[in-house]
Amino acid sequence: MRALIGADPGGAAWLPRLLQALPEIHWGAVRTPGILRATPLAREINIVDGVVRLPCCLETSTLVLALEDARDDRLPAGMPADPQRHRVSQVIEALRVIASGRHFGVAIIAREGYAEPHRTTILEGLPHLEREEAEDLYANYWGWISEETLDALAS
Repeated sequence: MRALIGADPGGAAWLPRLLQALPEIHWGAVRTPGILRATPLAREINIVDGVVRLPCCLETSTLVLALEDARDDRLPAGMPADPQRHRVSQVIEALRVIASGRHFGVAIIAREGYAEPHRTTILEGLPHLEREEAEDLYANYWGWISEETLDALAS
């Protein structure tokens, strides 16, 4: 991300390409990505089961995207307070808090061959929500992108 932002701080050249590379992204986020408000921020957000730290959060006037790093390890599939609470479930819920009407999503950066979290795993991580609301939130998991694809955006 540092190379991308160093070459184009507003993201005008690389942000649309990043969004298009995400397999499950909402079409509205791709259509109107906006310009980055600031460099990626680490954010801490209070949700139902505590504070969630987002290490890389990209924000524009129209969207919020959290990038989760799974290049060296899988994302946690359980939290101490709730063993069924997947990290992606927490991040989606945290993004909903800060989105303020913008599109929001989480994407994972991983190595080729990454076994992404199953839909059921993410939905089971939202047990305090009604099924329909959990399904709506699941739509904000925008898939994963390889580190090679991310690196190629800088060229």
